Amino acid sequence: MKTLLAPNSTLLERNLAEVSKDAFELPSIRVVKNIDEVPSEFLPFLAYQKSVDYWDANWQDQLKREVIKSSRDQHKIKGTTAAIKQALEPFGYEVNLIEWWQAQPNLTPGTFNLELNVIGKSLNAETYSEINRLVSESKAASRHLANLTVTINPILTIRNLLVHQTAITFTSHPRS
Repeated sequence: MKTLLAPNSTLLERNLAEVSKDAFELPSIRVVKNIDEVPSEFLPFLAYQKSVDYWDANWQDQLKREVIKSSRDQHKIKGTTAAIKQALEPFGYEVNLIEWWQAQPNLTPGTFNLELNVIGKSLNAETYSEINRLVSESKAASRHLANLTVTINPILTIRNLLVHQTAITFTSHPRS
């Protein structure tokens, strides 16, 4: 029998190890390890275990599972432009990030502009604050958002037809 017990372990400790050797091979524990098959009640615990930065109990289960799965990769690239894009795209936003040296004319060094296309979603104060929160958590601490442009393309359903309305663009300018 393979064991992690010290050579000077007691008879009681060896007996306990022998009795519980199959404990981690139970089907219920194997299911909890698989994010796609775990019951939804376990998702908050898995999110905590995987160090998910932000969790909303109102999200759909599929979104919760995707956030848990992408947490490790998100932490690897945290502080980069790719992290900002990856944080916003699961929510259905098309993201265009323009660094200070890419803008014409150049922005203040260390700043960036962010252009979002919120396809088929409404823009309200909650959505706007969520966007700002995701950006601030994903960006490098030395980088600052200079300008946020959000474009909304509302989609209407009329008798099973999808109709795109004219896009509405909101631009924020930071306080000086």
